[in-house]
Amino acid sequence: MMDIAISSWSFHDELYSGKLRLPDVPYRVHDLGYGAVELQDMFLWPRPPNPIARVLGRKAREFNQYVYDRKTLMRTRLHRLRSGTRLICWSIDSDLTASEGPDRQKQKAYLAGALETAVFLGAPLIRVTLGGERGVNAEADRTAYSRAAYDRAVELMSSVLPVVTARNVKLAIENHGGLSNDPAVLAEFVQHFHSPYLGVCLDFGNFEGDPKDFPKSLGSLAPHAIHVHAKSREFNTSGEEKHIDYRMCLSALKSTGYQGMISIEYEGDGDPADGIKRTRELIEKYG
Repeated sequence: MMDIAISSWSFHDELYSGKLRLPDVPYRVHDLGYGAVELQDMFLWPRPPNPIARVLGRKAREFNQYVYDRKTLMRTRLHRLRSGTRLICWSIDSDLTASEGPDRQKQKAYLAGALETAVFLGAPLIRVTLGGERGVNAEADRTAYSRAAYDRAVELMSSVLPVVTARNVKLAIENHGGLSNDPAVLAEFVQHFHSPYLGVCLDFGNFEGDPKDFPKSLGSLAPHAIHVHAKSREFNTSGEEKHIDYRMCLSALKSTGYQGMISIEYEGDGDPADGIKRTRELIEKYG
């Protein structure tokens, strides 16, 4: 049986509304009976001023995803330790294809900050995104622009990978838009480096195009998976996910001998605890 973690994205409605804050997610995961959590930096905004501070006219600091709030990070680390949960992944949205100049320097600083944060919080892995142009085919349809973007990503990763390797932190690139919309491009990118510190974050729900191509897409990425997102939205009366074939996804993973974590990302409506439970049941059923 594969180990199961809960992604903070499963509580996105409560996090966006302010009912729940990122430092409290480890406690929430523990209360649901799980011992591992994945956290997204997009929810790392600082706490707004308390009532007295608001009376004094203080405003909440503007949220900057690329400059982490240290106090919130400290609370996140403390609550994770006190809850007894393991942080298995720190998740960021990067663009490795950024052009030379300020954008590229910004991405380098962002990745460096994410690495230091992962080490500080105790995460052995960072989920990143490739970025770049959408809808690119690995061979005949790749434009000159997208090839240049791909080459920029290779160049940036070449400078980043030795650093994360030295810190004993792995990078997992998710099939999540941009160049990674084409599984062959993502597989090619990872294979280029042949490193145990770089692999794929396989997301069950992020495949685009003709569903008939999904088995091939899964087959191309599963051998490179070092992290997995078990996405879910809706379930039918039989308990199956309406849009994702869990039998097929988990069969592809098992065929490769995958032994890593599966992080549940429930993004549907209603009680996230129920969605998480139903997703776990599918993982247990087919895993």
